[in-house]
Amino acid sequence: PVLAAWRGLPGWARDEAPATAHRAGFLCHGDLHLGQLVRHPVPDGPWLLIDVDDAGLGDPAWDLARPAAWYAAGLLAPEVWLRFLDAYRAEDGPAVRPDGDPWPELDVPARALTVQTAALAVAKSLAQDRSPDEVEQLMIDACARIACRSAELGAASTS
Repeated sequence: PVLAAWRGLPGWARDEAPATAHRAGFLCHGDLHLGQLVRHPVPDGPWLLIDVDDAGLGDPAWDLARPAAWYAAGLLAPEVWLRFLDAYRAEDGPAVRPDGDPWPELDVPARALTVQTAALAVAKSLAQDRSPDEVEQLMIDACARIACRSAELGAASTS
């Protein structure tokens, strides 16, 4: 399912075709996940973004790819995802529209990060001669859903 999900990504996301026009030039964290957000002083200080050594310019949707992928895979509870997304929008985060469906911007980055995470999980479990753990399996299962959805979309576009 991981390879099938990878094949369902657009060619530019697999680095097999020129990138399509996208939003660039935004300051991006480069490794954003919920563990990179901390309150200081604890417990009620302002939220701070830490670990900015991978920061650079790019499309801000890729900064939200990890939490979006975790949400879509079932690792992040809907209420946590929505609270995060609402807070991001309240601060005028540029990755998604201020209201409405965030998935037009997040779909490809979230799918790509799901595939990457699942591929690493498969490699790690094989190297350690074990079955994938629960979290790893959730990411692999998400790839199976992505692959099925990609096939459905491909069939719909050819009929």
